[in-house]
Amino acid sequence: MAKPRVVLNEQHQLMAEQIRILDERYAEQGWELYTVPAVGWTLAEMEEVAHDLSHCEVVFASPVPAVMKLLSNKSNTWHVFHNDRREKKELPNGRVIMTVAQEGWVIV
Repeated sequence: MAKPRVVLNEQHQLMAEQIRILDERYAEQGWELYTVPAVGWTLAEMEEVAHDLSHCEVVFASPVPAVMKLLSNKSNTWHVFHNDRREKKELPNGRVIMTVAQEGWVIV
């Protein structure tokens, strides 16, 4: 059986307690990170990720709603909004950040 995967945005870090809990819960088989790029994934990439993750236990440390939906049971009782588009914005201090665009939303 595959090691459990912990979904974590590359800009985030696990806290000491989270690591301890993961180490205790998965002491026998261990666990590994499944890193989400800072700019995110397109919906097509998320479908591939969901397929890859469907073969193991998954712990979301950073939420990826579309992947969570794709991994859930096949019920159509709930949906999520998703947007592939990102925009670069420069803050007053000169720092550049990526934000989700106002347009490009779809329901998954």
